[in-house]
Amino acid sequence: MPTPATGEPPLRAVRPPRQATGLRQRLAELRGPATVPHPMDARALAALAANPGCRRRALLDGAGVDKGALARALGAPANFGQSQFAHQRGNSFEARVKADGGADLVRLLHERLRDGSEPPGPGEVATPDLSAPGPQGRTARTALALREATEAGRWALLDHPMVSLDVAGSPAFLEPDAVVVHPDGSWTIVEIKSFPMVDGSADPAKVGAAARQSAVYTLALERVASMIGEPPEGGAGTADSEAPADSAAPAAPTDPTAPADPTAPTPPAASADPEASAGPATLADPAAPADPEAPADPAASMAPAALAAPTPLAGPAASTESADSTDPAASTDSADSARSARAPVRARVRHQVLLVCPKDFSNLPTAEMVDVRKQLAVTRRQLDRLTRIEEIAAALPEGTTFDLRLTDDGRTPTRPVEELTAAVDAVRAAYAPECLSTCELAAHCRAQARAAGRVEALGRGVRGELGGLTTVDAVLRAALGGPAGEAAPTGDPAVDALRRAAALRAEALASRPGAVACR
Repeated sequence: MPTPATGEPPLRAVRPPRQATGLRQRLAELRGPATVPHPMDARALAALAANPGCRRRALLDGAGVDKGALARALGAPANFGQSQFAHQRGNSFEARVKADGGADLVRLLHERLRDGSEPPGPGEVATPDLSAPGPQGRTARTALALREATEAGRWALLDHPMVSLDVAGSPAFLEPDAVVVHPDGSWTIVEIKSFPMVDGSADPAKVGAAARQSAVYTLALERVASMIGEPPEGGAGTADSEAPADSAAPAAPTDPTAPADPTAPTPPAASADPEASAGPATLADPAAPADPEAPADPAASMAPAALAAPTPLAGPAASTESADSTDPAASTDSADSARSARAPVRARVRHQVLLVCPKDFSNLPTAEMVDVRKQLAVTRRQLDRLTRIEEIAAALPEGTTFDLRLTDDGRTPTRPVEELTAAVDAVRAAYAPECLSTCELAAHCRAQARAAGRVEALGRGVRGELGGLTTVDAVLRAALGGPAGEAAPTGDPAVDALRRAAALRAEALASRPGAVACR
């Protein structure tokens, strides 16, 4: 627009020069310029939080690399996953649970809460539309819908909302099955699974995996709740703040007749990496893109404004008041007085999630409340231990990329296996046998660990007991290197224990001359 004085266009603010390679551009180079980023779900994020010392997985997940396709190209495909039949059965069961606007789902939640509140009547459960362009737009639309439902003070069901969580400096967009907003302003996460629940109990391993997955959703929703309203006095931003976050109580249903959930993570798994240090988690703005210089989705700009300004709500009470009032000024003053007299919004996330499963191998839904406080504390601590993605990418050799160079059909990789192997090996991994059920690259990492003779291949417990002995050869030298019968301590507890074990083994073999020694 021309200035009034000179008629010339005004000078534009000069933007500071960008760095040679921004994070967003660097991640695009790592996965391949023509490769669509692979989304990170809560299951993958929970697996990453269980092994925070693995830089390889953190970088590949942050860059959006398809680890399954990469493992197949390396010749070490993953041997786990969900079958197509199980996937279809899960979708069919979820559609049945959410039928009729989620009325049965909210009824199940109210029955399991047993808090004495009034159950929702027919048509009292709102189901806001969450459609928006792009993940940033859906994240902003979800935050707006949560604010509106919380301020309205009524039941609401958000079907497949989208939230964002900062993971090692890069945003991960997550999609829970459902979130229920209570009239008191609290939110409950709903996790729908297709494994059966027989007599009020299910497979402990599967329940534990669902609890860890729900803890990731809880972390993301807590950030949204902190932007909407202040928690109660003495609370921690959650509805169940009366219990400590690091409580040692295992996740268990609220029904006293139901068995407790013994699947909470154990302390060794939470401290698998001895070189990492724990600390409080720091979450970024869910709607903020990873690179502040890169253009964001236009719909993402609605989030701050939507959360900063009050949103006018329409409802039966508002329409009745408008119809009875004849003076527009009086109606406006009355609405302003009602808003000022209303208590401040108390948005908070409950620490008990609703786990919905088929009942006794049927297609009828049943549910139990699962406490995720312990999983939440572990996940928060482990995510904070992750090394930031830009630091990992900066340490890579120039030109490193995981691009498969697929053919036009998008299925056949053309890049040599040697180049892919060198690119993957340039990032340090922290392999453990548990990775075989959670990571697509576990078979490749296991082969590397075995070839190098690293003790990680024997398990995290063995690795922790051996201390500074990191290879199998070093362990054998420590156990067999001393003189026969030497019992003097060396000062290293691991070496002393190995030599005592070697002496006992030699004594047992000597008592049986015909026994063959293992090598």
